[in-house]
Amino acid sequence: METLAQDLKAAVQTLTEDTRFCHALAYVKDRLPETICDQKELTLIEAPTGHEEKKARRYMQMLEEAGLTDVVMDKHFNVFGKVAGSANSGKSVLLEGHLDTVFSFGEVKEIREDEEGRLHCPGICDDTRALAANLAVLRALKDAGLKPVHDIYFAGTVREEGLGGMQGMAWVLDELKEKTELLATLSIDGPSGETFYANATGIVDWEATFEGPGGHAWTACERPSAIHAAALAIAEMTKIKVPTDPKTTFTVSLIEGGQAIHGIAQKATFKINARSNSQEELNRLDDEFIRAFEAGAEAENPKDSCSGRISVTYRKILDVPAGSQPDNARIIQLTKLATLAVGREPNFLPGGCTNTNMAIARNIPAVTLGRGGEEYGTHTLNEWFNPKDVFCCEQKSLILLGVIAGIEGTLKPLGETL
Repeated sequence: METLAQDLKAAVQTLTEDTRFCHALAYVKDRLPETICDQKELTLIEAPTGHEEKKARRYMQMLEEAGLTDVVMDKHFNVFGKVAGSANSGKSVLLEGHLDTVFSFGEVKEIREDEEGRLHCPGICDDTRALAANLAVLRALKDAGLKPVHDIYFAGTVREEGLGGMQGMAWVLDELKEKTELLATLSIDGPSGETFYANATGIVDWEATFEGPGGHAWTACERPSAIHAAALAIAEMTKIKVPTDPKTTFTVSLIEGGQAIHGIAQKATFKINARSNSQEELNRLDDEFIRAFEAGAEAENPKDSCSGRISVTYRKILDVPAGSQPDNARIIQLTKLATLAVGREPNFLPGGCTNTNMAIARNIPAVTLGRGGEEYGTHTLNEWFNPKDVFCCEQKSLILLGVIAGIEGTLKPLGETL
C-alpha cells in the first residue's frame, strides 16, 4: 500500500468534513446541468489556435459574472483574474483550461445529443469542458462563502494546441510572475475522472528545406536534386538510436517538393516531430538532426561545382520543454488523495504533453486533471462527451485548491510545502 503524507491526508479530511466546503462540493454536483449549458455555449464559439479572441471575450464576461475580480485580457487574448486571499500574502495557485481547439472555422456547426445523453460536437471535450468546469468551481467557492488564505487565479489560455505549443500558458506564467508567487498550477485537460498527469513530455518540431538549381531530367541530369538531398538526410536520420526509457520518439511527418515529373527538383521540404520525457534526449536529437540535414545536402552535391549545389536551411518550428517531478512529489500525493476523496481510483500516467509542461519547466509544482468522464474522438470531427457524473473533476479541483491555498477559518494553506 502506497504511503501518502499524513498532513495532506489530514488536510483533505478536514475539508471534506467541513460543512461549508461540503456545500461547495455539493454545489458542483447539483449545478452540473448549468455547467453543461456553459460548455455547450462556449463550444459553439469557434476558436482555432491563434483565433481565440471571440471565445476569450465571452469567457471573460462569464468569469466576471461569476464573481472573479481583477479580470484582464492580455494582448494574446489570455483571460485571467483572481479570488483574493484573506492573507494578502502575495502567494497563489492557478486553475486553468485552454480556449483554443484544433478545428478550423466552419467545422463546428451544432451540438447533437444522442439517445444515451452523449453530446456530439468537435471541441465539446478538448478543452471547452475545462472552461465550464472551472467556472463551476469559481461559483461554488462564492456560493459556499469560502475565502482562500492565498489568492486563487482562474485563467483561460490560448495557443495550447498544435504549433501553438502551449505558448499561452507560458505567457500567463510570465505575466503572473510579476504579480504573485505561484505555489502550484492546476490544468484541466485529458479524459476521465481518474487519470492525471504530473510530468512533461517535450515536443520539438523541425523544418528542413533543400534548394538547388534544378533542370530538365534528361538534359541537365548532372545537376543535384533537392529531393534526393532530402531523402539522403532522412536516410541518415534512420540511423539515430533513441532510448525506450526515457521514452523518446521521432518521425518525418510531412514531405513535399519538386515542380514537374520530368524535372530535377529545385526545392524539397520535410518536417520532423520528436518527443521525449527527457530534455537531455531532445537536446541530443537536435544535434543529430542538424548533422543529418547537412550530411544529406553534402552527399548529393557533385564534386564539380559548375553543376550547381544544394543548400539546406533548417529551423525549429516548435519547442515544448520536457521535465518531470518525483513520483512521490507532494502535488502528486495530494492529487491521489483528492481523487480518492471523490470516490475514484487515481491513475497517474507517465509523460503527458499539456500546459503543465510550462509550469514544470519553471519548477512550479503542477498537475493536469482529466475532464471528469467518458469521452471519445478528441481532435476528430466525431468527438463526443458524456456529461454523466463529470462533476468529480470540479470536486477534485476544489479539494486541491483548498489544500494549496487554504480556506480561512477551516484550513491553513499547505502550498508552501509542495
